[in-house]
Amino acid sequence: MIFNSVKKLVDQRDFIWTLTKREVFSKYKQSILGIFWVILQPLILIAILTIVFSAFVRLPSEGVPYALFLTVAMIPWRFFNTAVNGSTKTITGFAGLIKQRSFYRPALIIVKLISETITFAFASVGIVALMIYFGWTPGINAFYALLLFCVQLIIMLGLMFLLSALNVYVRDVGFAVPLVLRLWFYMCPIIYSFENVPIQYQPYLALNPMVAILDGYRKTLLHNELPDFTMLAYSFSFGIIVLIIGWITFMKLEKNFADVI
Repeated sequence: MIFNSVKKLVDQRDFIWTLTKREVFSKYKQSILGIFWVILQPLILIAILTIVFSAFVRLPSEGVPYALFLTVAMIPWRFFNTAVNGSTKTITGFAGLIKQRSFYRPALIIVKLISETITFAFASVGIVALMIYFGWTPGINAFYALLLFCVQLIIMLGLMFLLSALNVYVRDVGFAVPLVLRLWFYMCPIIYSFENVPIQYQPYLALNPMVAILDGYRKTLLHNELPDFTMLAYSFSFGIIVLIIGWITFMKLEKNFADVI
């Protein structure tokens, strides 16, 4: 089943790549700065949050300059947030294509994931730039960030399949997801450090699968430490379960997409 699905996606690689290029460049087509907004938008937000939480609130930042501390978690979170939130409109956004052409529908979710991954790659330049500015050199354990990235992709893909399919039938999903993601943001160690959460609350916060990933980016990239593999195993398990549920839901509902949208 998995092999057959992958084969179908590979067979439609030209179709996927064509839609991906359109998805990436259409956002910035008529803007003067174009794709540079991918880097500027998160950096402007990070600059504002840095001023608020380092100058006024003075949150501890694990001995790291707060701007760098915030950026290493904020940019991966924006990747997660934008992909999952945007996925609710992926199927409805391609309504005309779905009605007019027969193709493997999961390809649309892959298009969204790839386009957001490309955007994330450009935005990550901000992390590199701040590391250079502050003279911060990653150690050998920085390579574990790739493992964290893979686990994050699994969680994202599962949620994207699930939410995109449900929103076709229940449009309330598209309105509820941004609110849930906003709450989810504050339950993640982004503007604060996981280590500074009172120890009695840490096990409860760790039930959030994104905690191990975002905290792991800081450990591997900023402190040359290993990620918490126990927490990461939980995040991976969560991701696999969500991916299975999301895939099954998507494949059951996609048969009637053309009729509903």
